[in-house]
Amino acid sequence: MTRHLAILRIYINFELKFFTMNKTKYLLTFIIAGFVLISANPDNTKRKESGKSISVFETIALSLKLKTPVDTFHNDLASVIAAQVPIKHFKQIEQKNFWPKFQKAVKTDWDTVCHYKIKPIKKWTDSLTLKPATDSNTLFYPFAGADFLYANSFFPNARNYILVGLEPVGKLNNLDSLNANSLERYLFKIEHSLYFSNKLGFFRTQSMRSQLNQYDLNGTIHLLTFYIKRCGYTISGINYIELDSTGNEKFYDRKNKTKPYGLRIDFCDTNREKPQTLYYFSYNIADDYLAAHPELLLFAKKFGKQSTFLKAASYLMHGSAFSKIRNYIIENSDLVLQDDSGIPFKAFENNLWDIKLFGTYTRTIPLFAHRFQPDLKKAISESPYKGKVPFRIGYNVTHKEVNLLYATKKANENK
Repeated sequence: MTRHLAILRIYINFELKFFTMNKTKYLLTFIIAGFVLISANPDNTKRKESGKSISVFETIALSLKLKTPVDTFHNDLASVIAAQVPIKHFKQIEQKNFWPKFQKAVKTDWDTVCHYKIKPIKKWTDSLTLKPATDSNTLFYPFAGADFLYANSFFPNARNYILVGLEPVGKLNNLDSLNANSLERYLFKIEHSLYFSNKLGFFRTQSMRSQLNQYDLNGTIHLLTFYIKRCGYTISGINYIELDSTGNEKFYDRKNKTKPYGLRIDFCDTNREKPQTLYYFSYNIADDYLAAHPELLLFAKKFGKQSTFLKAASYLMHGSAFSKIRNYIIENSDLVLQDDSGIPFKAFENNLWDIKLFGTYTRTIPLFAHRFQPDLKKAISESPYKGKVPFRIGYNVTHKEVNLLYATKKANENK
């Protein structure tokens, strides 16, 4: 086995140098390497890493200490969107008159996000030794839209993020094809579309419906790549995907007349040693649609037990029309972190869940007054964790209240 690894290390490291020139060859190399390892030890097609089952191909990368490859084109494109200087492509952006102004505007916004959101969230989770700060293999985030920011802030170590929203996937623009005026408008549209999320702590559905259905700003991909880059990651691949009837992932067939509804973004840390994957699906998760299209939940279930994050979810799971997604989360989550707009408090049975309640809860915004939960109000008022939460999140920030429910499934229920 050691001899196999030594040979593979030399060969694959050589091939990685040419990844951006020939991605197909790289993929074939990885597949060949997998079969070599399987033949060397056929019982080791999966192994455990920190208690989790990982594939043979991840085993190869870990064993050989390979650096995660970089998709230089998409990484540079995302860098421009995030007002960062590209390394190889689109270098002419630095000569555009609007570029310093755009960089300044984004930096100002992002400094505010870091100060009032990212840093306080990390300090809060660390001080309370909450599980998301240290361990989460898969994060399921329905009703997310393009909100990678909060998903990553609360669950920075997730190997996989599965985000779902009604907003279209969209398509990144080839920046070289845009004239200076069009490029300036496009980039500032992205900056403006993030304003309310960065300020309030949630995307406004009506705003997203109009802002993400424009000719150039046509889906969540623009905002997702912005957040990934601004959170300090490097992009190693962007692909459109779809799901078959059993929930298996496959590349989007470009012959389809319909637009892609699935997106996969692979990214890694700056040292290129920790690969992570973001999935986004433009999907209606109401009961009637899920009954006709079960593949989304079949796909998510393949990841095993997962953490679930919910915020600004319009209280949809309080009604009967979204019972399937509510039941899926209750049955398949080891951990749920949410505000009061997610799953009703009464659904978390005390004999099944350990619950911590944070913040303040005395009312909802007028639009959702009929979804007020007296039992949650009483429970939070008696919680040892009641009081101010040091960041803004959820609808109730409009009347200066924040509430969070942190539920972990009891040990006997995880068996």
